[in-house]
Amino acid sequence: MSSFIRKRAFANLVSLLGPVVMVFFLSRLTGDSASLFLPVDATEQMREEFRQLHGFNDPLLTQFGRHVWDPLHLDFGASIRRARPAIDVVLEAFVWTLQLAVITMTLVAVAVIVVGLLAAFRAGGLCDRIAPLTSLIGASGPDFWVAIVAFVVFSVGLGWLTTSGTGTVWHRILPIAVLFIRPFGLIVQAVRGSMISALSSA
Repeated sequence: MSSFIRKRAFANLVSLLGPVVMVFFLSRLTGDSASLFLPVDATEQMREEFRQLHGFNDPLLTQFGRHVWDPLHLDFGASIRRARPAIDVVLEAFVWTLQLAVITMTLVAVAVIVVGLLAAFRAGGLCDRIAPLTSLIGASGPDFWVAIVAFVVFSVGLGWLTTSGTGTVWHRILPIAVLFIRPFGLIVQAVRGSMISALSSA
């Protein structure tokens, strides 16, 4: 039992530290941070002051130690881009994400019940054909790829939907639609099968 606990603890530690290490070192491979965040016409003095202010002139191991140590003490620093505490930026995004998740899963629950019932009651009908097709798309279409395609087509290409922002209903349509596809596709087929089994045994 103790051996199993140690193995699980080690696996969880690797799962936790792996992304931390990757994020830190991959972010350093993107280039000079001063060049990424400051305007193109920024002087070398401005760049040097920026690096000094945010600790980018420190040795790499010192930066990594700070990257790991500070969050352990609930010090998440400040967002460089927004010049605000990073925790405030994260909490704002979390509230927005939670709203999207609740709305999406509510719509998914209603849609899978309706489509699953209709597919079970009307075998070979439109809903019965939609269920396996959406299940296939939902299971095989990666969310990030679907999001990119939807963004390029409906926001950039056709201009029907907004490209960013959180203010109105129009800002919610695209992210909800993208988030809707996968859970709907994965659940609707299971609901259809359950309904058919229930009807057969009734």
